Amino acid sequence: MLNERYKVKYGAVAEKLGTQKVLLPLSFGTSSLVLLDMVASLLREQNLAHKGKQGFELVVLHILEENGPSKAEAESIMHELLSRYDPVTVHYRIIDPEMFLLDKKSLQRIQVSAEFDVLSKQQQLGNSLTVSLLLESCRTNSSRADLLQLIYHDLIIQSAIQLRCNTILLGHSMTRLASEILSMTVKGRGVEIHEAIADRSISYEGNEFHIIFPFRDILFAEVEAVLSLTDGLKQFHVETSKGTSIAKNMTVQALSTKYFDDLGANGYASTASTVVKTAEKLGAPKCEITAKCRICQADIYTNPKQWLKSITVNAAAPLETEAEVELAEGYAKVIGKSHVSGDSLDVCYGCTVMLLGAGDQFAWPMRATREEILDEFVLTDEE
Repeated sequence: MLNERYKVKYGAVAEKLGTQKVLLPLSFGTSSLVLLDMVASLLREQNLAHKGKQGFELVVLHILEENGPSKAEAESIMHELLSRYDPVTVHYRIIDPEMFLLDKKSLQRIQVSAEFDVLSKQQQLGNSLTVSLLLESCRTNSSRADLLQLIYHDLIIQSAIQLRCNTILLGHSMTRLASEILSMTVKGRGVEIHEAIADRSISYEGNEFHIIFPFRDILFAEVEAVLSLTDGLKQFHVETSKGTSIAKNMTVQALSTKYFDDLGANGYASTASTVVKTAEKLGAPKCEITAKCRICQADIYTNPKQWLKSITVNAAAPLETEAEVELAEGYAKVIGKSHVSGDSLDVCYGCTVMLLGAGDQFAWPMRATREEILDEFVLTDEE
């Protein structure tokens, strides 16, 4: 936040840079709550020192969660929390995850064949479809958590576009970033690490945003200490996670978070710093981008099918005796053979792995691509 664009500006500088609009996603968790307090306090200092002028506008975004406060409760908490920073006006928006479905054109049933081809069939996007129903179609907790994270990311970006924000502030601590690095590696999203943890500028549908992690050099234990020492702030803290303590039922993200929590409890909290500093040295692959993932929008550099086929054995051992042949035929009659068909879909390695754990009934809503939108407006000779 030391950049010139976030300072109070006068004259030619003010005309050139204008007033920046900053979006801060708030879950009422420890990190986002402390980040809001620091940013809003900075605005109040600017307001008092420069006779009512501010370097930027702040918009707080809260996405309703299943285990979190209701919309009415969130409104009440938000109003009381933001009143702490008078005379600064902090705008806020509370949205439901169901908004994720509003701008989607179609529902695609997606399956992965035995040869790791990702195929999709278009289905009707009915009014009865909800985000909860989408997630229920996944067979594993990790797949559900991965998809929910994609939904939240999409909602944050779309909110930034609608609210015309130039910057997105995320409250991830160094410990959280280290946990993200570990879980992304396990989930097959290692190619995205260099972007996911860096302060960066991104372009999305013609809009450019600056994404900043102000707490990237601070351990989560230190953020917790700030929360407990800041007068009156802890009363607004809401604990939404109700995870299981049974390891086999935990998501990859929960396991990696627990790993760094255990390291911190045993005096090895600095391990998170080593992980993050090492990951910061990573760069994008040198090969060209071949496609964009239709699920998570990540860049695809190589076909994940080739890699999966090289490391996986799907074929059974050859049948050697007549008894084995008879048993195999009997099994095929009872179970039947699964035939996967549909249109080919560009999907990255991480999403392909996720789909393998999602099940055969998985369906995902998608926006129309630019080419599909243009095709709708192509006039034929008859028109």
